[in-house]
Amino acid sequence: MTSVRAFLAIPLTTEVIDEAGRLQQTLSRRLPDIRWVKPASMHLTLKFFAAIPEETLEKIGQIMLSVGGLLPPFPISISGLGTFPAPSRARVFWLGVQGGSSLNRIHGIFDEKLEQIGIPREGRPFTPHLTLGRRRQGISIPLAVLQQYQTIECGRFQADRVILYQSRLKPAGAVHIPIRTVFLTGPVPERGQLGN
Repeated sequence: MTSVRAFLAIPLTTEVIDEAGRLQQTLSRRLPDIRWVKPASMHLTLKFFAAIPEETLEKIGQIMLSVGGLLPPFPISISGLGTFPAPSRARVFWLGVQGGSSLNRIHGIFDEKLEQIGIPREGRPFTPHLTLGRRRQGISIPLAVLQQYQTIECGRFQADRVILYQSRLKPAGAVHIPIRTVFLTGPVPERGQLGN
């Protein structure tokens, strides 16, 4: 049985990708030894599958079709520099993602439906973010850097689709291949029903 790496994600606009790339260039002059993510590879991950049977991809595609009809497009904004696990020992550098209740809802629906086909929920809470870069060893981030970029704006866009990607590891980094795209075509909620 062949296993594949894959993930469900909301794609980004060119504007967001360009702004994130500019921020990476600025930060690279102040933060040493960071492996920066290629801007073209950035995406908003909803669910990552480290190793799943190839035939499960078809089941995930069917779930995507059912979810696409439940939600309308919704706004997402990208802003604020953050780190995991903490600024004093930062190993992952990211931009914050604000998608309101719609983003939490789409993640929750996928979690529920994927669990029904044997894909367990993650143990940790959903923290939407865009990964900018990683460092093997933790580093303490100067407070001035965090303060300067904690409110940086990198764009807004309408999330109108979800893509299932296969991720192939190559010497130069992971290559993401889109397998299935589903548009969000659900009914627009009445005013006050679903806040963003």
